[in-house]
Amino acid sequence: MKILFASGTPHLPQVLGGLETNTHEMAGELIRRGHDVAVLAKLSCRDVDGATRALTSRLCGRSFVADDALGYRVYRARAPARAIADIDRPDVAVIQNGHPLAMIEALARRDVPIVVYHHGLGFERWTEVDPRCDPRVLPVARYVSNSRFTARRFEARYGLASDVIPPVFRASRYRTERRSTFVTFINPVPEKGVDLALAVVDRLPAVRFCFVKGWPLSVRAEIALRRAVARRPNLTLRGRSDPKAIFADTRLLMVPSQWEAETWGRVVSEAQFSGIPVVATDRGGLPESVGPGGTIFAMDADVARWSAEVDRLWHDHTYYAEKSAAALAHAARPELDIERQLSRFEAILEDCRPAVSRDTGPGGQHQAESLRRPLAAGLVSAR
Repeated sequence: MKILFASGTPHLPQVLGGLETNTHEMAGELIRRGHDVAVLAKLSCRDVDGATRALTSRLCGRSFVADDALGYRVYRARAPARAIADIDRPDVAVIQNGHPLAMIEALARRDVPIVVYHHGLGFERWTEVDPRCDPRVLPVARYVSNSRFTARRFEARYGLASDVIPPVFRASRYRTERRSTFVTFINPVPEKGVDLALAVVDRLPAVRFCFVKGWPLSVRAEIALRRAVARRPNLTLRGRSDPKAIFADTRLLMVPSQWEAETWGRVVSEAQFSGIPVVATDRGGLPESVGPGGTIFAMDADVARWSAEVDRLWHDHTYYAEKSAAALAHAARPELDIERQLSRFEAILEDCRPAVSRDTGPGGQHQAESLRRPLAAGLVSAR
């Protein structure tokens, strides 16, 4: 199959997050299985390379720039939906991020079967942004969610079920022998709980911590973070690098996320492949991803409880061994069997390929002809 992963946000290396990493991993695995995979993403102008590419595409009169540096074709466009008319036609498209209406219309005009793969909670505002973007009437063949949490929220909002396929991991890319040097916190930004993490650092001066940068930071945020690290002798800052190198130095992972749209927490599973316990909040899908391989606190739990648990896992070797074994077992559960996940995903895409000849989609309210025309204004009303 010719598979297109489409997103309204940038792709690697312009943005490094769970969605982008999962897209990259899945693309490589599907290529290994014989598929032709491409990615369509927004071209960000926040870095010199992106700005240069955007200027080049504009001067050349092209709607996108393309490269194969990641091992597959990546189309990067300032307006990804408009570029769909100009790129190679896929057999099926998987929309993953951003408001999807413009992409759905553009793909429908080319008779491309559409799957929407939810990695966040953006769907809860679709009809607020545009009343026509109601999943019950859109020409979408299937909906997929990255966690049971996400699937429940989607069903609660629209009454539609979705297939659940968690993020994919090739365990060998993450599993490593460990030196257990640090308590690690990845992506030190407010949404991910940097203030709580810093408070824990301050309460445990005898414990060594490492913050690993993730999302792009503004100049002001970068300066503030470096100053915060410089004031704390038990805290180290490092850039995002090979996951094995990070987890080799990690004894314990903190995930103090404050973000409601924390629908999985990819770093949780990455860490657990090496038996690293996780201390996390109960936001979003974190209880699902952490499972018995760590400790879950309510989002409003105070820093004293966090500090006590981190301190216990750092010093109580028996307790740590129990949690570490549970983390390894949880990482080995069938739900994260990558071959099973890929086979399910392939089956969904294959099942959707003839969708353009069917009469209805999940909502049962549109005709196949709607795939070949833009959605009519006012087709549905916001719920």
